[in-house]
Amino acid sequence: MLVLSRKLGQAFHIGPDVRITIVKIDRNSVRIGIHAPDDVSVQREEIAFEVPQSTSRSYEAGAA
Repeated sequence: MLVLSRKLGQAFHIGPDVRITIVKIDRNSVRIGIHAPDDVSVQREEIAFEVPQSTSRSYEAGAA
């Protein structure tokens, strides 16, 4: 894992097309802005790996 230190307003790039900018810093949180092409999916980790409800229900029904 790469760990970076950035100050308010500073940015870094991921590849040639994605730019991450530090937008706001509070006591317990940091807001970031993500500039990416429309074809790049940007999702929070807890959403990206969430199991869709319809899939979990189908699985549970099949296991019963």
